[in-house]
Amino acid sequence: MIRHRRTIVAMVAAGLTMFGGAATAQAETPDERFANVVTTLGIPHTPDEDLSVVGKRVCDMLTGSLTGNPNPVPAVRGVVSTLSSNANITKQQAVGLMQASTYIYCPQWARFTGR
Repeated sequence: MIRHRRTIVAMVAAGLTMFGGAATAQAETPDERFANVVTTLGIPHTPDEDLSVVGKRVCDMLTGSLTGNPNPVPAVRGVVSTLSSNANITKQQAVGLMQASTYIYCPQWARFTGR
C-alpha cells in the first residue's frame, strides 16, 4: 500500500512539474501541455487523437459527479474507476489523467482530485 501511494505521489509530482514548466521560453497552449502530460504518463493514444476532447470529457464527468454532491470522495473515485476501465489504463494513469484535466481544463474541481 505504501509503495502504491509513493507511485501515485511520484506521478502527480511529475505532472505538476510539467504544469509549472509552462513559463518556459516557448509558451505552450493548454492543449499542448495536456498532450505532454498524457504522453509522460504513458497513456496510449493515436497520433491524430484530439486529446483536449479527452480532458474536457473528464471535466464533464467531474462536473456531473460533483455538482451538488456533499461528499466528493466517492464521485472522484467513480471517475477514476470509469477512466481506468473504459480507457484500459492503470489506476495511476487514470488519476494522473483526471488531475491533468482538472488543472488545465476545469480548475474549479482541482481541489477535489488530490485525494
